[in-house]
Amino acid sequence: MKIIKFTSGETFTPFAAAWEYFFCEDNIRVSLEDLKKEILDREQSIIDEHEFEDDWGTKLGPKSLTARSNKYNLLTFDSAVPLKVAIKKTHDEFVTQLGAPTPPPIYVQCWANVMRKGDQIAVHSHGKDPYGYLSGHVCVQVTDTNTNYYNPYGGDPWSSPNEVGKITLFPGWVSHGTDKVVDDQERITIAFDIVVEGGYNRIKDEMKSHWIKL
Repeated sequence: MKIIKFTSGETFTPFAAAWEYFFCEDNIRVSLEDLKKEILDREQSIIDEHEFEDDWGTKLGPKSLTARSNKYNLLTFDSAVPLKVAIKKTHDEFVTQLGAPTPPPIYVQCWANVMRKGDQIAVHSHGKDPYGYLSGHVCVQVTDTNTNYYNPYGGDPWSSPNEVGKITLFPGWVSHGTDKVVDDQERITIAFDIVVEGGYNRIKDEMKSHWIKL
């Protein structure tokens, strides 16, 4: 596992911008082929079953699977068991290395992004509330693209090359987007949000079943 620390470094006045936050990157080391097939097999039925509500700032539009991210949880898919294990393992190792003595129980919502030639995920974030925790990203089928993460104080983004099997965890408030898909192969990724008990308790009762405890 690679942990990346973003910090402002030393400041010299009480009004200077200051930040410190962490990412982790790893490889989940399990095959995602069955899950990839299930995502593609179920993509259109999920889109047809649920009316468009929002694309959550991604600008992928009303016909995208991403726009149904709040209507299903990919972790309930038949082929998602290895993914559930990988998310829990990566999370626990990450917070332990950062000094948390016992990783807390976590609750996860998870969805797939299927992008085709010309598609691009616009810069967005997954939330900035006081109970914010972690979000994540897994590359399932990707070519030469990056996911780009933006410091809230400006400057050039940090670009992470997309590689099959790569899992990234990052603070959910960090804005991020992707390069444009330029070839004919689908770009398939998995995204997820993680909350701990305090955040889960604030979720509306009718949506609690949408989150899975790991």
